[in-house]
Amino acid sequence: MQTTLVSRHPTRRAWPACAAALCLGLPALAAPDAVTLPTLLREMTSRDAVANLPSPAYSLKQSSSHDPSKTDPANAATWHSNEDHDNAMRSEVNEGRKEWVIMDDKGPGAVVRFWTPLAADRNNQIIRFYFDGSPSPTITAKLNDLFRGCAFVPPPFAFVSFNDNDLHHQIEKPRTDAQAVGGDLYLPIPYAKGCKITLDSMPFYNVINFRSYEAGTAVKTFTMEDFEAAKPLLKTTGEKMLENPASAVSIERRKSLNLAAGGEQGIDLPPGPAAVVEFLVKIRPEDAPAALRSLIVQASFDGETTVWCPLSEFFGAGVRLQPVQDWWRSVAADGTLTARWTMPYAKSAQLVIKNVSDHDLAIQMSASTTKWEWTDHSLLFHANWHGQLAIPTQPRSDWNYIDLKGQGRYVGDTLTVYSPSKAWYGEGDERIYQDGAALPAHIGTGTEDYYGYAWGMADFFSSPFIAMPQREVTDHNNWLGYTTTSRVRPLDSIPFKSALKHDMEIWHWANCKVDYSVGTFWYARPGASHNRHPQPTEAAIALHELPGVRRIKGAIECEGLTVTASSPGLKIGEQSGGLTDGNWSGDKQVFVQSTKVGDFIEFAIPVADEKPHQLILHATRSYDYGVLRFTLNGQAKGKEVDFYHADPSLADPVDLGRFQAKDGKLLLRAEVIGSNQASRDPRFYFGLDCFELR
Repeated sequence: MQTTLVSRHPTRRAWPACAAALCLGLPALAAPDAVTLPTLLREMTSRDAVANLPSPAYSLKQSSSHDPSKTDPANAATWHSNEDHDNAMRSEVNEGRKEWVIMDDKGPGAVVRFWTPLAADRNNQIIRFYFDGSPSPTITAKLNDLFRGCAFVPPPFAFVSFNDNDLHHQIEKPRTDAQAVGGDLYLPIPYAKGCKITLDSMPFYNVINFRSYEAGTAVKTFTMEDFEAAKPLLKTTGEKMLENPASAVSIERRKSLNLAAGGEQGIDLPPGPAAVVEFLVKIRPEDAPAALRSLIVQASFDGETTVWCPLSEFFGAGVRLQPVQDWWRSVAADGTLTARWTMPYAKSAQLVIKNVSDHDLAIQMSASTTKWEWTDHSLLFHANWHGQLAIPTQPRSDWNYIDLKGQGRYVGDTLTVYSPSKAWYGEGDERIYQDGAALPAHIGTGTEDYYGYAWGMADFFSSPFIAMPQREVTDHNNWLGYTTTSRVRPLDSIPFKSALKHDMEIWHWANCKVDYSVGTFWYARPGASHNRHPQPTEAAIALHELPGVRRIKGAIECEGLTVTASSPGLKIGEQSGGLTDGNWSGDKQVFVQSTKVGDFIEFAIPVADEKPHQLILHATRSYDYGVLRFTLNGQAKGKEVDFYHADPSLADPVDLGRFQAKDGKLLLRAEVIGSNQASRDPRFYFGLDCFELR
């Protein structure tokens, strides 16, 4: 997908207040074990489902606007072309209208994932879904409204992949303002005999994933009557996936330890049959980012080592400790990393953390298990990692995520890219080959489209299905540094009978060298093999720092902390650049546009132990900044500091005193108490860079 520079808009995500979609179609009785909208929604929230071979069996297929000339991997001119828009299967006339067909499947199936960019000039484009050969559509809606959650599909099933601090904002209001960003539809739409999707004008970009069930599979075709009846289930499903609840646990093992350089420590799990349902690792925030890459998760199930993956990709954080959450994983600013993949085993299992760095690291780890009925449909969990440095972007190439052999299903991946250039790196398309086929079954329209966003716009987002932790540079024109994106597949997992190969095209607008690292997640019957062996040397290599970016070692960056409280209406954002003297740690600060005495914000600063710590604040002084009072843990009187200066520059470090954490955190309050008489209007602004715990 070609990068287009566009303006940004404020965003919110929502349970829609507006209803839409014209609906026809008559309800029919479902067979006892038929695939229906409710059964698919229940499968979506069953973490156990992907740990078994799918039943009923299906193939995951893809229809997209990719360049149709991509038919020969040996022909670089076409294989690496970028004309992946304005392509349709055909045009036809339906009920007197000319329409462009973007998907047409025959037989039982279900649409399970649909991506498109929300272009402003497509606001009135109409999408129609025709089922089972009917000449009339069952679903008719405005394309952008459907994906913005402003038609009949509510968030998070209609998800706008743009900046969002709080997942639960997604269910407050429709996203009527969303333009020039990615739209993702995750409502499962089943059909018994076929599905055709059309647009009433030339398509732009689109990617549709759909299940194709074996002939004779009982499927209840989607109707709006059934949708209305399923609304309560849809609501609870969405809320559950946003909440990411803990799995049922019968036995838990915990361990706190100091992991020596080059050492490893494990947790012996109870004998099977059983399944790990939650795995938690906690690191000290000051040990990030290096610990995220140099601490390795290794797991063995029934004598097979199936997991070798750094924390960075295993938990979806990437190499910076930025909060993020999807259906299977969550990362918190205090260094708590949680994975809830179901990991079954018939007899035995072991989880290990390896330290491939050259220094000791303190960690906590725990694992929770529950009973499991092991059958000939049960699958072992795999998580593998591949990292490569300094890959040339010219000539264009396909970079292999993984090549695996066996029977199972592919359930997701996390990609971390380091680019030394501000130019956009993600024009490359996925190529996914199934069961030894010479050509890929899945060819997309861009790396960003595979991960559900668009036009290189997003700085961060989280959803149950796709996620991006905060980028290093919050500017949609600047892709310098590390970017991490994840896609997990509750319903759009890819079953394979004998093999699966996943490549990603490297297609960068700059001629440079990039680093790619990917964690791949899949399940397979015992005995499966793959080409991704441990890479301890690569995982131990020091991470890049952005050119010219200053970082205070061990600093807790304010922009990575959660604001726990603030004055009503107070504008709080991030700022980079603009200093006349010095540079912020990480090139960013939290910028607070206070307008009056009494305005305040509160941070919860994570502390890994209960020892007293000296808290050092790094902040900014400027010509329109005020006087602040800092208090910690509700103390009666705090430190008062005047941050006025004629030029924007770094303030001298401020010693806020010695404090002991309560419940694993220090609660800091910054309150405006006045301003210097020389300060210019609005006089009460302030900026906070980072904290040191000494």
